[in-house]
Amino acid sequence: MDNKNQAAETQGKTQAGSVAETKSQSKTAAKAEGKTKKPATGRAWRWLTLFLLLLVITGGSALAWFGQTLWVERAAILKVAEGQTMLIGNVRQDMARKAAEQERLVASFERQLAVLQQEQQAQLALLESKSNTGRGKLLLDEAEFLIRLANQRLLVERRPQGAQTLLEAADQVLAQLDDPGLIAIRKTLSGNIAALRRTSVIDREGLFLRIGTLSDLMMTFPALPVRGLAADQAPKSDASDAELPDTILLEGPWYQHFWQNVRSASQGFIARHFYVRSLEQPLAPLMTLEREAQLRDRLFIALGNAQQALLREEQVIYRTSLVRAARVIGENFTANEDSRAIIEELKELQSEVVEQALPDISASLYALRDYRRAHESRSDGLEG
Repeated sequence: MDNKNQAAETQGKTQAGSVAETKSQSKTAAKAEGKTKKPATGRAWRWLTLFLLLLVITGGSALAWFGQTLWVERAAILKVAEGQTMLIGNVRQDMARKAAEQERLVASFERQLAVLQQEQQAQLALLESKSNTGRGKLLLDEAEFLIRLANQRLLVERRPQGAQTLLEAADQVLAQLDDPGLIAIRKTLSGNIAALRRTSVIDREGLFLRIGTLSDLMMTFPALPVRGLAADQAPKSDASDAELPDTILLEGPWYQHFWQNVRSASQGFIARHFYVRSLEQPLAPLMTLEREAQLRDRLFIALGNAQQALLREEQVIYRTSLVRAARVIGENFTANEDSRAIIEELKELQSEVVEQALPDISASLYALRDYRRAHESRSDGLEG
């Protein structure tokens, strides 16, 4: 029993010692594992710390570089702005200085101009006080020249407009002279101006162009045969037709009146629209080209003479030339609408007056000359 108890105690001690050894080995193994795991975790923290440190350093460097760049640019901008501000200030100073100089120059010029104007006024006053007689003489010379020029233009141009303008200018010149002796001259001038205003003006240019247009139309209508038509067979002209009345009233019964009117109307219609020629009578030859050219030349010459007479104001030659041209057209050219229109135009032109009636405006010139002679003789008597 004792042995058993000892064996059991020994076995219990042995088991206890094995359990204790087992616990001690487990603790040793745990410590070893703790030792092996602890260095790995510390290395990771060290790398993370190093990475964060590098990141902070890099970010700080980038921020420092960016801030330095901004600072340099800002400094450059401020420097440029300061330079521009200084430049603007210099320009303003120059402008102010130049404006002051210009004001001084303007003031100086104004003073000089005022001095010159005063001197000029003094000289003019002196001249007016000493040479009133000379100024009046100059104005009288100018008025006389204008009146004489008006007379010459009226005689040369044969138009009242230019002479009227010159006389009005002469009247304005005389109005500048404060002399009661000129009232009679100005009254004569007013009468001459009124006479020129009442004068009717002939449109020579228009008449000349109308005759020239007729000259151009001479080639538009044909000519008659060389001997024309017989007197008893030729159709009556429009003038003779116009002179015949449409109805002829006779004394007697009404049927005689009716028959006479019917016969007159029939004869007039046949005479105007039909031409009966005997077959036994030979045909008249047509006009030759040479004869036709001669006739047209005669027309051109007659109308040219009319134009020249229009410009020379020769009424008789003007009217005679137009009558000759109308007669040549009526006798040698076919009576159609063109020829009748030209003949009517020539008749209208014959009634035009080509002589320009012009008033005599020399009375004002003679009156001014008489006034000047009287004024000069009076001045010579005062000086003597």
